[in-house]
Amino acid sequence: MAQQPLTQFWPIFPLKSDGQDVVNQKGTPLRNGPTQEQLDRTPNEQGQSDYYRLLDKDEPKHIDWRKKLGGMLLREIGAKAHEEKWQQCILYDFPEGYRLYEHIKSKANGESKAAKNHSGGGHDRQDAYLYGYPKGPRKRFRSPVDFFPHLLWLSTDETSDYQNCTCRICSPNQIEVEKPAPPPAASPLSTTSFRGSTTPLPIRRPSTGPTTIQSPLSNPQAPVPAPSAPQIKPPPRLEPTPLPQPRSLDQQIDGQYAKFMARVGEVVWFLRKGPSEAYGLGLVVRRWMTKAGSVDRTYLIQPLSYPTATPAQELVETDQKVKPWLAWSCPGFTFPYLQQNPTLRYEQVDWNMLFSGEGGQGIPEVDASILSAKAVDLTYTLFERLKTISNNGGEERQWNGVFYGAEKIWRGEPVRLRIGPGTDILVISEITEKVYPRPPGQATTNSVKVELRGDIYSYATVPAPNPNALPDVPMYNHIPIRMREDMQWRNNILVPSTLTLAYWKLAATNARIDLEDVKGRWYETSLLFEGLFKTSVKNKEGGNGMWMNSRGDATGMGREPGIQHTSRLLAFGNAVPKGTQLTDGLDPPSHHPKPEVQAGLELNIATPAADIGFLDVDDFMNFDAADDANMATFSENFHY
Repeated sequence: MAQQPLTQFWPIFPLKSDGQDVVNQKGTPLRNGPTQEQLDRTPNEQGQSDYYRLLDKDEPKHIDWRKKLGGMLLREIGAKAHEEKWQQCILYDFPEGYRLYEHIKSKANGESKAAKNHSGGGHDRQDAYLYGYPKGPRKRFRSPVDFFPHLLWLSTDETSDYQNCTCRICSPNQIEVEKPAPPPAASPLSTTSFRGSTTPLPIRRPSTGPTTIQSPLSNPQAPVPAPSAPQIKPPPRLEPTPLPQPRSLDQQIDGQYAKFMARVGEVVWFLRKGPSEAYGLGLVVRRWMTKAGSVDRTYLIQPLSYPTATPAQELVETDQKVKPWLAWSCPGFTFPYLQQNPTLRYEQVDWNMLFSGEGGQGIPEVDASILSAKAVDLTYTLFERLKTISNNGGEERQWNGVFYGAEKIWRGEPVRLRIGPGTDILVISEITEKVYPRPPGQATTNSVKVELRGDIYSYATVPAPNPNALPDVPMYNHIPIRMREDMQWRNNILVPSTLTLAYWKLAATNARIDLEDVKGRWYETSLLFEGLFKTSVKNKEGGNGMWMNSRGDATGMGREPGIQHTSRLLAFGNAVPKGTQLTDGLDPPSHHPKPEVQAGLELNIATPAADIGFLDVDDFMNFDAADDANMATFSENFHY
């Protein structure tokens, strides 16, 4: 049987949007869509399902909405001049920030029947709702006809005055026009018809002053004034929060673009030196620059190991051989005993038993480093207290930074978030430790909660059909320079390849985020995922970087605040030799020439650093060809 020819559709691109993925309600960021409970697909005890699911762009219901919206929009804007394309037009995608969800509601198991709608299926109810309206998830659109007046307003009103929009959300008290009998033929410039339904055009009116609506039956010289309705003001323009100033050389260096991949006190993967090069896990104890203008950096790293081991510290003389802990997923244990007991923690392992061979054959250094890195991943340590405020018997302590899991995070820099769509970032302006006093008569310790405050940014794109005349996008001076430089690098590839321009869109200001809602540090795509980014753009898979692990993924604990330690080294316990020290600043060890500070914080070392000893473990974390072009083999679930 011959395949039926496919109908060609003409795409319409929405160039303006007021949609928001996250809204700020009373200082708290709120996901602008179904709640986590509504997204839960678990049936109840009677086998009934009641949940929402995000529709993909290629699903029938998503396409059906966009066909209807595209046809209605072309009919209103293009009128008779494009009548032949009315039924062959499709909205390329919903305006930025708007997402279509399907509400699945079925009867108990075995009692569901096929739905009598265009999408079919075996569910009792399959309604769809479009989320993204800037006043929050309660303001959602129920059908293409419901959303169309708002889409038409977005497409035609240059003033962006919400009073000019006739949708039921922007104009809940809109007066319906009195209908004559019999009704006259509809003009394509006054109403939109689509399969028997009509939608009124937005009524252009000034931003201030009375509004009148002319009735077809009334005297044309005597307009009927409409009763005053409450004004719907557009969301206020968000003003970004000023960035805090760095308080030390390390904080200043970490805030610059392309300086150091790793920081003192962090757990990293590093390429060990030996007969067969292999990656290991270690603690960065020191770092410095090799020479002025060089892209290479030198790290002194303490390998992680079992309690009685004293492995020598190793030098790594390039950023290319150091990767963040969250960039790769952990390999399995080498000892069969640990493979059979994956929930054992570092301090619970009987290392003498493993040395005796009772746990099978394995490599103690490998398994100990994995266990210790996982243990550190579930800790946090606040550092550099700024001030303390007494509050109703408790305290609020302001800090300049926090070691969160394997990473070191400063005020004034971006972190990845779990909340919202999972791709947003928070630029931290405050780190607050809230200490609540224990109730009288109870022996429990004081409860502690760590909260971050700052601005939330979303990755956004706009069409850029002419690379020589790029569209205007918000350029906030309060975005960290690392974000600006990385976005410029991305756009140098995106614009000529995809004719789209990317930017960081300010979604919420002064938002409060619990520490456990942070995935981890934000990393520059241009520095960590260059090869994968270029491949993604070439394959037309998008331009928002790669996926990466989140803090807590390695242990399966997920969203947990973790164990607080008063000192960073306490988090490592016996995984590092006693006497291990962390050295801040950029001075090399005493047996290396002292660098001189140059302009732009570049440092110069007269002679290259010499190699020091290493542990000769041939099979230690042997990631074959583990470079930027192959990081997808070891990465999972990270954006940016």
